[in-house]
Amino acid sequence: MRLRLFTFVLAVLFAGAPLAGEAQTTSPAPGSGSAAAPRSTYVIEDIQVRGIDDAQTRQFVIQSSGLATGQEVTLPSGRAIGQAIRSIYDLRQFSDVAIHQADRSGGNVTLVIDVTPEPTLTAYELQGIDGGDREDLKKKIPLLRGGPVRPSDVERTKQIIKNFYQDEGHLRTEVDVQRTSPRDNRVRLAFNVDRKDEIEVDRIRFRGNERFDDGDLRGVMEETRENRWWRIWTGEQFKRDAYEDDLDLVIDLYREHGYYDAQIVRDSVYYMGDGGLGIDVEVREGDQYYVSDVSWEGNSVYPDRVLSEQLGLAEGQVYNGKALDENLYGSGRESGVLGLYMDRGYMRADVQPTVRVVGEDSLDITMDVREGEVYNFGDINIAGNTKTKDYVIRRELYTVPGDRFSRSAIQESIRRLNQLDYFSQESLSGGPDISVDQQDKEADVSYSVEEVGSDQLQLSGTFGQFGLVLQLGFQFNNFSAQNLFKGDAWRPLPSGDGQKLSVNVRTNGTFFQNYSLSFTEPWFGGSPTPVGGSVSYSKYTRSVFGGRSTSRGIRDGRFQNISANLFVRQRLNWPDDKFMVGSRVGFQLYDNRGRDASTGARRPLFGSVPFGTNQSITFRQSLSRNSVDNPTFPRTGSEVSLSVEVAPPVGDLVQYHKWRLDTSWNVPVGDNFSFGVGTNFGYIGSITGDPVRFETFEVGGTPFDYQGGTFGTDPVFMRGYPRGVIGPLNRVRGGNLQPQGGQVMNKYTSEFRWKAVESQQLQARPYVFLDAANAWSSLNAYTPDDLFRSGGVGVKLFLPIVGMIEFNYGYNFDSHRSLDTGGVEEPGWSFQFSLGQGFGGGGGGGR
Repeated sequence: MRLRLFTFVLAVLFAGAPLAGEAQTTSPAPGSGSAAAPRSTYVIEDIQVRGIDDAQTRQFVIQSSGLATGQEVTLPSGRAIGQAIRSIYDLRQFSDVAIHQADRSGGNVTLVIDVTPEPTLTAYELQGIDGGDREDLKKKIPLLRGGPVRPSDVERTKQIIKNFYQDEGHLRTEVDVQRTSPRDNRVRLAFNVDRKDEIEVDRIRFRGNERFDDGDLRGVMEETRENRWWRIWTGEQFKRDAYEDDLDLVIDLYREHGYYDAQIVRDSVYYMGDGGLGIDVEVREGDQYYVSDVSWEGNSVYPDRVLSEQLGLAEGQVYNGKALDENLYGSGRESGVLGLYMDRGYMRADVQPTVRVVGEDSLDITMDVREGEVYNFGDINIAGNTKTKDYVIRRELYTVPGDRFSRSAIQESIRRLNQLDYFSQESLSGGPDISVDQQDKEADVSYSVEEVGSDQLQLSGTFGQFGLVLQLGFQFNNFSAQNLFKGDAWRPLPSGDGQKLSVNVRTNGTFFQNYSLSFTEPWFGGSPTPVGGSVSYSKYTRSVFGGRSTSRGIRDGRFQNISANLFVRQRLNWPDDKFMVGSRVGFQLYDNRGRDASTGARRPLFGSVPFGTNQSITFRQSLSRNSVDNPTFPRTGSEVSLSVEVAPPVGDLVQYHKWRLDTSWNVPVGDNFSFGVGTNFGYIGSITGDPVRFETFEVGGTPFDYQGGTFGTDPVFMRGYPRGVIGPLNRVRGGNLQPQGGQVMNKYTSEFRWKAVESQQLQARPYVFLDAANAWSSLNAYTPDDLFRSGGVGVKLFLPIVGMIEFNYGYNFDSHRSLDTGGVEEPGWSFQFSLGQGFGGGGGGGR
């Protein structure tokens, strides 16, 4: 390498040296006192290239040199010659470059470019590692088959391999390179990798710390941790970059508690005798300081009071350097002081704090504000959408060309794009690209999305309360009804307009059949006004158990249900645009008949619905607010919904009034964890004073348990308990129990979730949960502290086409009655799963 560098320097400094000896000699100017070499100007007559056989490559070298026939050059050491050598070297294809004179006639000269090509790579191998690592490394390695192989590329590849394994704890990784030359100037490389054993951090010690003990300081280090047996999910490997960040976190802890002068004096990382790493860190804590005064200079848009409130530091408080940074520049979705300015269009605003020590333990903080000028949104660009049409994306955006620039508008746009569930969270999490035109004071915003499969196919066979049931269902979440009759739009179905279409068929033959169809237009009339409807039909005839003609002591059983509803929802602008009102009108018809197998008396096939024909017309009004970032796997935001449903007592129609209040709250914990809690409250009462026979609350079980339908009941899913065992029960013939349904319902859920997998093929969220719920027969029986509790672990999986799959293994802490035997079931563990719909856990907003 040094020889090549030396050759390059000589070539540049003495380019054309052979020409100098042949150049015409001229005398120095009188009195110059100089013996400078003679210089002459020549016209290039011809340019030749040596060292390359391929004619096209020779021509490429000549073009890259910048030299051309007819060009005047100064010899022996003109600027053009030196620049030509540098330009050819910049091609990174040659290890040696020199330019010589071949012939000179009068004022013309022929130049020869001598080059030594780098060897060409035929192939390279990574040996001593597994296939997964090999594929990851090949994405990082700069070597290309058929391209030149430079020594720097080989050394860089070795370092990339070492860094890759050092990040996994293999700090002593060694890489040996073997070269094979099968043909002239061609090379084959083999990188033999010896990872050595993983080296873990065995000990972290601090010195000079009095305010916080070693455990406190080790606790704030996120990536650098001591090796302990209980750390199953996270390793204790040492990563240099992460270690430097963790040292900053140690200082942040001190600054958070007023230690303005705290600093790391020195630190050392060393190998211990058993092969592990030891880390010693010495800190200087300094004194604890208090805020004496906060003053603002240069602000005209906002008064001092508003900025100080946003900053959150008041006179007499313990100085908090971490809060100063977060409240000044913003943290997560919190805007900070600069966020106030950016939401008003001052996207170049800047605030520089100056902290000055006064007295023994006080700090004066001066904020120097540079507000700058107001910027507007310029062009709004969208890229990466191959199926979803541009207008479907644009209608969700709050960034409108010509509007004043606003960071909150960008954040809300990203949240609403996530709500669509059409795009990967990774493509949206980094935010859009922003290009600023300083002259026009405009900011062009470019959203780059990556589409993921949002449509779902359900093809399954299950065995439940209605025997073997086969299901075929399609849910198209990005449908296009307006292209339904355009043949070229069927790929395989018309899509891209953001409409939702669901078709479902379930049957076990002639005994049980269910058909359902639903459609939603999310932007009716060009405004955010979802409009849609659904219709379903279910039919049961005689027994569905073993083909017998009687079931539960009933013969000639027949049940039919027709259900239909239409709805409209409207987004509000006050109190904010996350509020929505909704209206729905529904119709239900039940025909439930059968005869007692022994007496022949009339008995309903389904005990949850009265005998005969029953009909209801319902009107439902709702008010909701939704700020959840992602409907499938929420991490931040909340969802609150209040609704009232009325079935008027007209003629023989079923009558009731029903109230629901559902809430969910989500809080992120670090980058990959979140915590969610949810509450569900419900009450159903009578308008006329007659008993309520329909839509009472049935608590327990999973969506899978209700795969045959939820006729006449309002199911509230509960992990850890079987279907319908919580709440009032009725004893039927044979000693069995069946849910009576409650008029009052409370449910509380909580989940701690881990974002384990996030890819186009699979999204996985393991979680731990604690739930509690109950239902009561009336307000007089209502005792809110009497709850059935459960806890356990679970995982939610989302796969394209298949949709949501959820498993949980829960423990019910309270005994309950068995519906089958009527006996008491003691607390214990149970396994449950759901396909296509979750259990409505904490923060999920479900029931």
